[in-house]
Amino acid sequence: MVNYEAVGNRIRKLRTDKGMTQEELAFRLGSSAAYLSNIENGIKKPSLTKLTDIARQLDVTLNDLIYEKDEEADPPDDELLKLLSSFEPEKVARLKTYIVNILQIISER
Repeated sequence: MVNYEAVGNRIRKLRTDKGMTQEELAFRLGSSAAYLSNIENGIKKPSLTKLTDIARQLDVTLNDLIYEKDEEADPPDDELLKLLSSFEPEKVARLKTYIVNILQIISER
């Protein structure tokens, strides 16, 4: 389960460590400072796409935003990776879109 309050705190820390204001990061994301403030305060639950955009702007990985440094993300499932590698890139891209959509639906509940 994603702890959005902790994610927001990490975003705020990473942003301030880079000397970036909420307004600057929000502008880079195409969002408002108020929306970013709500994310940082754990009020809004950003989509996976938005978290990916935030991570990219802060020059960190998505895992850096979601997990504590001492927490270990589950290692990749080798069986799943082998299966995905057997598909054409177009099918993998379509599957990724489906997964992102499913994760967005789950995160809104």
